[in-house]
Amino acid sequence: MNRKWWQDAIIYQLYIRSFKDSNNDGIGDFQGIISKLDYLSDLGVNAIWISPHYESPMDDNGYDISDFYKVSKDYGTIEDVKELIKKAHKLNIKIIFDLVLNHTSDEIEWFKAAKDPNHKDHEKYHDYYIWQPPKYNGKGERVMPTQWRSWFGGPVWEYNEATNEYYLHIFSKKMPDLNWRNEDMKNDLKKMTKWWIDLGVDGFRVDASNHLEKNWDFPEGHPGYENFSSIPKHHEYLEEMGTEVFYPNDVFTMGESGGASKEEAIKYCGFENKEFDMLIHFGHCWADGDWDNKITPGKWAKGKIDVKSIKHSFDRWFKMLKGKGWNIIYWHNHDQPRVLSHYGNDSEYYNESSKMLAYTLYFMPGTPIVYQGEEIGMTNVDYEDLNDFRDVEVFTEYDNFISLGATHEVAMQALRDRSRDNARSPFQWDNSVNSGFSEVTPWMNTVKNYTEINLEKQRKDPNSLFNTYKSIFKLRKDEMINNGYIKFIDIDNEDSYTYINETENAIFLIVANFRNFDISVYLDINIENYINIYYNYSVRELTKNIELKPYEALVFKLNK
Repeated sequence: MNRKWWQDAIIYQLYIRSFKDSNNDGIGDFQGIISKLDYLSDLGVNAIWISPHYESPMDDNGYDISDFYKVSKDYGTIEDVKELIKKAHKLNIKIIFDLVLNHTSDEIEWFKAAKDPNHKDHEKYHDYYIWQPPKYNGKGERVMPTQWRSWFGGPVWEYNEATNEYYLHIFSKKMPDLNWRNEDMKNDLKKMTKWWIDLGVDGFRVDASNHLEKNWDFPEGHPGYENFSSIPKHHEYLEEMGTEVFYPNDVFTMGESGGASKEEAIKYCGFENKEFDMLIHFGHCWADGDWDNKITPGKWAKGKIDVKSIKHSFDRWFKMLKGKGWNIIYWHNHDQPRVLSHYGNDSEYYNESSKMLAYTLYFMPGTPIVYQGEEIGMTNVDYEDLNDFRDVEVFTEYDNFISLGATHEVAMQALRDRSRDNARSPFQWDNSVNSGFSEVTPWMNTVKNYTEINLEKQRKDPNSLFNTYKSIFKLRKDEMINNGYIKFIDIDNEDSYTYINETENAIFLIVANFRNFDISVYLDINIENYINIYYNYSVRELTKNIELKPYEALVFKLNK
């Protein structure tokens, strides 16, 4: 295949609500992004993936869309979008929008008609969504069609009295799932997508792409995720969108799916297939869960990091897609904790672990996605009051923790460790009021460490994390690191993270310690002629047996 721009890209995921407020209403917006385009260009990114910007009641921060053709008043206007695209393109920066195809807001006109039998368009729109009649127990009491649980912690069913039916929502009850078996609904989504393409958008990240199909037999199950996740028929829908909309218009697409097999991965993003160009996978995420915890269950309990599983996940995806598709590398996104607080040490070893995480990820092959604030080492939130949180998921889960026996403090610590809000606090531009994000109180509180952790301070320090990211991103392009071949060394080691990446231009060796204690690494390779080009303690010579301090990481380049 001809090489595409996204194969050489460095993508910056931008959470618009928390990036930069231009009009001092406490909310980030498009003009805020425009004002910081030079910063993004200076960092070295050449594509921006922007979180949902559509008109929305903001039950789930914009993933609940009430009008696909309008920009949320929080963020600006269509004219602002046009200005952003024009100015970004002048800087050779591509614009990628979120495309939400699995569900809508319950406040969209489609659903208003669907739930109201007296609405003039009820007959057309009712079947745009997924409905089931009630069941009744032995006492004649109405019960839900199944006991399936939503990804946000509650039931997937909400009763609609007007039609005496339940509608399906695998996320919030204000986000009813769309019925992809309805041709009119699909055509409306295709038309909408083409409208944004014609506006000049360069690509899309397709949200919840592996959930489009459901098990229409509606069997009982608890939590029942297998009935609305990765059902094979969803590939047919994605291929249809790709064949009819994405590929004829030459727009970039990336989907997301957890736990895909090699066969599924190739279906999603193989060079010869027509679903996506790349796939966001999650095998390396949540590698520090305490899965036996019964008080804050699932992802909410923090345990020891399984370094081996992180390495195996990246290795697996590289091998599955090598020569057959294109891979993505990233640490975290808007749904996960800050990586420095998650896999690093945001207190005692702040500088060492933040650079270790940068070295270990950004010398691997594939297209990288850097998440907003990661490049300056932003940390998890420090909220003491439950009401400081904003994510709809938080409040459902807090009640769950309390019901399972958690104290208030245990529940709050779980939220500070693991909630999605950790990645959504305002960007820390400088040490002025509200971290330079806004002159008024932001929509969610700034983390108090902004006086020490901010971009302005790091720009002035040549050894800062920001300048490390900037340097590595330049090197990625100069040495074609995206296009390399990775080989892990001692992949089953529980503490070290060591690999070689051989590109057309250079060979790099990365040796790192993921732990807060000293370790010893044995390198069963030829170590001659390697020079140390990056380090987070001090420059080192390469030896067969190398002792690493806590979170120490070293990048060597073969001097050919």
